[in-house]
Amino acid sequence: MSESDKSLRSPLGRARFLGSARRGSQDAWLTHVTAAALIVLASGFVLMLLTLLAKDYNGVRAELAHPIPAILTLLFAGTATFHMHLGMRSIILDYLSGLAREWALIANTCFASAVALVCVYAVLRIGFV
Repeated sequence: MSESDKSLRSPLGRARFLGSARRGSQDAWLTHVTAAALIVLASGFVLMLLTLLAKDYNGVRAELAHPIPAILTLLFAGTATFHMHLGMRSIILDYLSGLAREWALIANTCFASAVALVCVYAVLRIGFV
């Protein structure tokens, strides 16, 4: 048997080096990268939250007015939202088809964008207003 007979890929898939969804390996790689980033960012975010527990609202506002805590919070929220978007997109692509898939992908993108926008607004509102 030749090497091409053992492959489960179609000839067109072998020529393009793409999976069935055309971007499965890229999405898996991005999911792993965002998961690794979330481990680091979540650790820093939890440590920051532990320091904020003893403070009142004005103390939290004063703390988030500094660049490092605000940037850490925004990075954590943005990375978590993007990771959520990737995971849901993977589930939608695996389990839905046709028009339901298209609407679910649109809803997923809109929901993830709305969550990210609300997080950014909340951090900027608390820290800088």
